[in-house]
Amino acid sequence: MPTNRILVLGGGIAGIEAALALANMGYKVTLVEKSPAIGGKMAMLDKTFPTLDCSICIEGPLISDVARHPNIELLAPAELMDLTGSPGDYRARILVKPRYVTDDCTKCGQCEDVCPVVVPSEFEAGIGARKAIYLPFPQAEPGIYVIDIDHCLNKPPNYFPCDRCLKSCDRNAIIYNMMPKVIERDVAAVIVSTGFELEKGDILGEYGYGRHMDIVTSLEFERLVNASGPSSGVVVKPSTGEEPENILLISCIGSRNNKYNDYCSGFCCTYLLKQGIYAKVLHG
Repeated sequence: MPTNRILVLGGGIAGIEAALALANMGYKVTLVEKSPAIGGKMAMLDKTFPTLDCSICIEGPLISDVARHPNIELLAPAELMDLTGSPGDYRARILVKPRYVTDDCTKCGQCEDVCPVVVPSEFEAGIGARKAIYLPFPQAEPGIYVIDIDHCLNKPPNYFPCDRCLKSCDRNAIIYNMMPKVIERDVAAVIVSTGFELEKGDILGEYGYGRHMDIVTSLEFERLVNASGPSSGVVVKPSTGEEPENILLISCIGSRNNKYNDYCSGFCCTYLLKQGIYAKVLHG
């Protein structure tokens, strides 16, 4: 059956731009993001190169536009389970995962204040912390809290009755037994904008990453220099919290290397220049 709905997989900056462009042309868009909020890696960056404009200042309004656009259906956290059909006539089966918090949430933060569970924050690249119930970042959309059920004390085998967040919620927006659901959408086309993951493992291990706390990835450094990050924009050594005497930046890790990738990444030089400016301005 003909449809003008487009499926966009991935809610980073590429997926956001694609969804808005299509929606503004009159298409219906279903935007599927696997994490609890759209924004992707760009939301984690401090500034963009070469203008050094605030990254979230650019992306934040676009995130809000997606959430409020009448032609965009935002599903997060969710994943594509199956896609059948042919160009112009696909049927997508989508798994929408539970947030355990309803749209009645007002982001008051009382639930987060009373939660006793503290775990590494994905948004802070693991160098900052969050609670088991949390808002991924201040500008996050969907703009409601989410429970990390794998770390919540109410999930077996961690079962230890805890209802602190439930009792703290004046809106009765928390539902521990919220279930996943599978929905189907007929779509004419699919845009795959699933983003990237940072190289870790053996590649970074050769440089001491994972053995020495003060050796960090580029994304971890972004969070260190960000005013909203775990060190409030002050460059510090994760091991002690003290400011470093010197900062060394290494480029081309994992690229131009016969052991991993023999080609140039095409962007790490400009990225290193940007972070070099960070280090110069903030550290002197």
